[in-house]
Amino acid sequence: MDSHVVDDLVLLKHAAGVRAEDAAARLLAASTDPVRSVFATPLSATPMRAPDGRLISLEPRMELAQDANPIPWREIGGLVGRLQAIPRAEVVPLPEHGGRAAVIAALTASDTFHPGGSTDILRELGRTLLRTWPPVGSKTLVHGHLMLSTVGRLPKIPAWLFRDVRTLGVGDASWDLGRPAGLWAAGLLDDQSWTAFAGGYAQAGGRIDLTGDPLASLDHPARCAVFMATVREVAACGEYPHIELTETAEILLAACVRINGRRW
Repeated sequence: MDSHVVDDLVLLKHAAGVRAEDAAARLLAASTDPVRSVFATPLSATPMRAPDGRLISLEPRMELAQDANPIPWREIGGLVGRLQAIPRAEVVPLPEHGGRAAVIAALTASDTFHPGGSTDILRELGRTLLRTWPPVGSKTLVHGHLMLSTVGRLPKIPAWLFRDVRTLGVGDASWDLGRPAGLWAAGLLDDQSWTAFAGGYAQAGGRIDLTGDPLASLDHPARCAVFMATVREVAACGEYPHIELTETAEILLAACVRINGRRW
């Protein structure tokens, strides 16, 4: 999904094919109580159209969590817990969160990688993840694309908030926990950061018990997160035959090999 910064504005292009009513519902939810207590309020509650027909939303430019030192893992966990604690009855009806669409997009991207090499595992894993998508039990509010780049804070305001409303929706509470859990299991998130995230989540009333082995309840979303992170990292390593995998890409690919064999 595309984003462009213009002065203090961020223009976000929604994925092709997103329905206008779904985009409008997401923007309205993030613009009104109680969701705006955890979300940066969009600058317009109505989506616009780009010349190519794609929907656009506007949000304020923020300092991103990925640029903070230290990274606010406890606050991020708290945001997830607070979002999940919001009763759905108090929010306008929302579509399914954007996680499944993101996995499909990552699978499509992996199909462009040169066949016959170490990245072949990605196509197999992506198809397996979509085929084994678990049924959703009790639905909750979900950001849908939790990353360090989707948490930020406004100038001179200390509170960290979610940004990028394009994937906001309803689904299983485990989804927004999958990326930190998956990166922790893959060895790319240290124990202290994971503990801070899990502690902030629990303190905010998160729905899932993260004590003990978190992968017991986060297995599928964690696998999805590692798969998507791997596709993104490999895609940034260049194109065949000039591709040169980074250390992070190697670690993520090794994790994908393990989890495709049903073990971490």
